[in-house]
Amino acid sequence: MYISYSALLPAVAGYLFTFYNTKKTDERKAQIDRINEQVKDLYGPLLACISASKTSYDAMIRQHSPDGTVSSFVRAIQENPKGEQGHAYRHWIKTVLMPLNQKGADVIINNLNLLESATIPASMLQFVAHVSSLRVVIQQWDQGYLGERSQIPYPDDLMELVSTDFKRIKKKQQDLLGMSSKL
Repeated sequence: MYISYSALLPAVAGYLFTFYNTKKTDERKAQIDRINEQVKDLYGPLLACISASKTSYDAMIRQHSPDGTVSSFVRAIQENPKGEQGHAYRHWIKTVLMPLNQKGADVIINNLNLLESATIPASMLQFVAHVSSLRVVIQQWDQGYLGERSQIPYPDDLMELVSTDFKRIKKKQQDLLGMSSKL
């Protein structure tokens, strides 16, 4: 049996082209699927939670601080934990801020595999620790220890970190989908 190389060459070339094209298409689809999952399960919900928490915290300060500043609000709570500011603070923490922060911490804990970085950013770890410590503080308030506060501060750079990562991932998503970015 005689095989013509001129007939075999186009068949092999066609197979190689199809194999390469299928491989590239599958890789692109996997990238799109991962980015969609990152937006849907991690960065989107986390950004929503911390944005709402920040907005609510700012509203609490504007509404209940003697002069509209964080420092005077904190000072008023420290001087009189049973006073108006202390009561408002505990109410806002329990009913607004803690539920949002708990959801944000759960999003981080349950979706670590979707992080962009190989390590967990320090501000995310601090946020989870802050939320965990607030659970203890709230239990102490419920037992009458109204002067208790979290000793782990809310990470000031968390909003910027998550917002920057969200924008970067959305840009990748739009680029992979062939859409022009307006972010």
